[in-house]
Amino acid sequence: MRQDIQCLRGIAIISVFLFHLLPNLFFNGFLGVDIFFVISGYLMARNLTKSKLTSIRDFLEFYYRRFRRILPLYYLLIFLIIIMVHLWLPYILWENSNRYSIASLFLMTNQLVIHDQADYFNSFRAESTAINAFLHLWSLSLEMQFYLLVPCIFFALQILKSDYLKLLAAILTTTIGFVCFALVLDSFAFNFMFLRLWQFSAGFVALFWSKIEQKLPEKNSEKSETAKPTWISEDDQVTVALVVLGVCIMPYDVNVLVIRPLVTVVTAFIIKLQSESNQILNSKTLSYIGDISYVTYLVHWPVISIFLTSSVNSYVFCIVTTVLASIALHHLFEKQYLQLDFKPLILLLLILVSANFLLQYSVENQKFWKQHVPAVIQKIVDRNLNQLNVYSQLDHMKNGTCAERKLIDPGDKSIVYAYCRYPKKHGNVSVMTIGNSYVMQFTNPIKSHFKQNYSDYRYYSLQEGFTLYADSYDSSNALKTFKSHVARHKPDVLFIIAKYSRSLKALIQANDTLLNQISENIEFYERHARKVYILGALPTYSANFLNVFLQNVMRNPEDMEKLHLNRKKADEDVKNVKKRFEIAGRQCKKCRFIDLNPAFLEREKYLTFDRTSLFSYHDNTGHLLPAGVKLCEPILKKIVEGVLNSM
Repeated sequence: MRQDIQCLRGIAIISVFLFHLLPNLFFNGFLGVDIFFVISGYLMARNLTKSKLTSIRDFLEFYYRRFRRILPLYYLLIFLIIIMVHLWLPYILWENSNRYSIASLFLMTNQLVIHDQADYFNSFRAESTAINAFLHLWSLSLEMQFYLLVPCIFFALQILKSDYLKLLAAILTTTIGFVCFALVLDSFAFNFMFLRLWQFSAGFVALFWSKIEQKLPEKNSEKSETAKPTWISEDDQVTVALVVLGVCIMPYDVNVLVIRPLVTVVTAFIIKLQSESNQILNSKTLSYIGDISYVTYLVHWPVISIFLTSSVNSYVFCIVTTVLASIALHHLFEKQYLQLDFKPLILLLLILVSANFLLQYSVENQKFWKQHVPAVIQKIVDRNLNQLNVYSQLDHMKNGTCAERKLIDPGDKSIVYAYCRYPKKHGNVSVMTIGNSYVMQFTNPIKSHFKQNYSDYRYYSLQEGFTLYADSYDSSNALKTFKSHVARHKPDVLFIIAKYSRSLKALIQANDTLLNQISENIEFYERHARKVYILGALPTYSANFLNVFLQNVMRNPEDMEKLHLNRKKADEDVKNVKKRFEIAGRQCKKCRFIDLNPAFLEREKYLTFDRTSLFSYHDNTGHLLPAGVKLCEPILKKIVEGVLNSM
């Protein structure tokens, strides 16, 4: 194996490891995976050009070589991770880990990630905060899917006899593939093999480019004194390219649609140059790290996700354990099974796969794995999990609670989470609440303070119902639905209760599109409602918060205080949201922004749980639990009393 490629692998695994260890410092370390993809593309292209694909046997031989290299260690690590999860993680985290372990056995982890991310209320399961020890296997699943496809690609490329035509085809695939990747929803494109194919094809570009250069006359003859010097030497080109790759370990957040293609192209360029003199790409240490990079990739994430806490000791433990385990497994297992012949290797694979399925059966059915939890702790866990069943979204399903439960509009293309028109009462105020899933949490608390002093009460909870702006197809449909119903029913009081998308956090531009939309839509709502109350910017709470909270309750009670949010950082995160609301609010005539943040504020922290009762204020999806909503009650009560006193 070329030493420069092994050193690139070393750079890639160091980047990924640092990103997972310190994600708030090494923002761009995830790009190490992109480097791996380009290297894989190049190596597969090089291997396949050495042999003609003329029969089924040729295809099978390629697949055997790939599976031989990857699967034995892969299945051994899955087996070990399952044991680690059930020995060291609390049982509340087992269900999701079991789902991902099964998907990993079938090399479909990336597809399960796509499935979970497409489900708004279960997307937290695929987040890096989900304490999911199998999540890193998405990239290996994606690579294995690429390996299944790549012989077919090269079989088709054999039609092109010229390396120039093959280079052109690879360049077009890379370019068009990136455009498609950039245009598709990022969470889907990130995990879908066909939308990452452009990075593998960048490796094809490196191969065909280098093959063409090797055939050029000046490359095959010794340099003469009269040869024209290039404006920058190859050594300098490699150095510049490595500096660009250095962004992977730099503590600067760079736009991913800029840095990802740049890292991809630069990696392909370095591979093409085949440098033998650059000190970094000739480093024996970096080359050795590249040798153990596959083992390290498999090992590091389970260790970090299971054992890393905020203590310095845990960081030291994770680093030392990862390094030692990687070295041991590389020498004692990986290097050994690569020397096996066909029959013993297949037998080893069958044993590992069978052991995994037997272990899956065991953890599901045998009492040996049952975890003992002290009764006091179990009671806290149960009380918190029971909060998930108290959401007001269940209210609209109860018979008699709603006079209407179905939103029927032939022209409406929005996706409805919940709609309810409550039976009419004897008050003189008509009330409407619109928004996304947040509506289902706040409607009952708001409604309870009216004490049936309303003539009409409706709520609309729509997917991507941001109410004040639209930044996608679904949010555009939701906005049309809201405006149509507000104009039709003309409520006296309109509550806009929404969790806002990330786009609202972007820097405010001159003639800002989102700000213009917010101002225009507020003006529209004010034309059709007598009073408009808009939920302001809440802090961003991490996905999977409840599971992290309960894990700390059960395993790390001394680490609980770190779960509260630093006020300065939390406010900084939503400063552009607040700024847009502030600017739009200056022109308000009937609107007022509801600030719930004071309910959670304690000195310089936003509280995330009650220290006395150990009730979490937040669930796994960034929503408030009943304990959190209860803190907001005084603010909501004051608003409703003000409404009733003024009408």
